[in-house]
Amino acid sequence: MRRILAQRRRRPQTMKIAYCGYDFFSECLRTLLSRGDDVYRVFTFKCDNSFDYNQYITKICRQYSLPLSDRPIDQKILEQLQREGCELLITAGYRYKIPDLSATGIKGINLHPTLLPVGRGPWPLPWTILSGQKHSGVTIHKLSAEFDAGDILMQNDFALEANENLESLSAKSQILAKAMLTNLVENFADFWQAARPQEGDHSDWPRPSVADRTLDWSAGVTQLDRHCRAFGKNGMLWKIRWSKLDYLQTCRLAGAP
Repeated sequence: MRRILAQRRRRPQTMKIAYCGYDFFSECLRTLLSRGDDVYRVFTFKCDNSFDYNQYITKICRQYSLPLSDRPIDQKILEQLQREGCELLITAGYRYKIPDLSATGIKGINLHPTLLPVGRGPWPLPWTILSGQKHSGVTIHKLSAEFDAGDILMQNDFALEANENLESLSAKSQILAKAMLTNLVENFADFWQAARPQEGDHSDWPRPSVADRTLDWSAGVTQLDRHCRAFGKNGMLWKIRWSKLDYLQTCRLAGAP
């Protein structure tokens, strides 16, 4: 208990923060708490914990005795946050649309794992690999009426390797996001004032469908490899008809004799 209380010792002059997200960016939440930032409420959404996960978020909230809700933030909850003196709403992989904040005095930001305006959408990482991007990164932007379209507060990039996969891309995004969010919270007023509109053509990448995630055994080895790397161990699907022809084709693609 002493250890947790020491971690919850709040830094002076910190903003009162409500955090919304799931496990993908959960280390961002842990970092804010360990720094002493005043995160006082957490929102998530129901996950199947086989494809989407919120186990770590739940564990962090238990460790720090934080209230956790999986109810979508509606106007009623937003008014409650306003009465509680919430100053900043952080969304990081949060599934639900946040109501308009303009009349509340609450500032809202979102963490997104692409270089916006490229790659707007709920799960852009597979498309980053499938579309052959050479660079990716993380954008922190203001919440807006349209998903992932708000003014940019901060944006940093990194190079993608020729053999980049979902796991390595996720790790790079998570590490970068944690450092960026720390910097932004430390210097929030400056970044908020210097926000810039998203410029250039935008691309919308929808949540991958079952068809998108299913291997096409008639594709070449290069495309199959890219598909496997894009969806990783948790998201790849395949169909096999157990005929002699299909078995032989599969063996050849895998490099078997």
